[in-house]
Amino acid sequence: MFDTLCYKTFLDMGKLMDRLQKQLENNNTKSDALDCIKVYDWIKDTDGEGRVMESRWNPMVTVKHEGKYPNYLRTYKLTIMGQTLLKGMERDS
Repeated sequence: MFDTLCYKTFLDMGKLMDRLQKQLENNNTKSDALDCIKVYDWIKDTDGEGRVMESRWNPMVTVKHEGKYPNYLRTYKLTIMGQTLLKGMERDS
């Protein structure tokens, strides 16, 4: 069953990768973006259907809005939970 809320979640998560790619262009936030992409890929790889749900992603990151609405830029950084996951991933590889 693929309801409207679920569909919206997938659309938003697709936009997320676009935002992370844009964040890679900024040297000040590039390392945060790379870390977030690693966690995003891990979540996607470990999901049975290859999806990244907001409920699994949101606890892993904090979002900072730079600029003024509606043209603000969102930047992502791992939370302590996301950093712990990343360290475990690096240790296991």
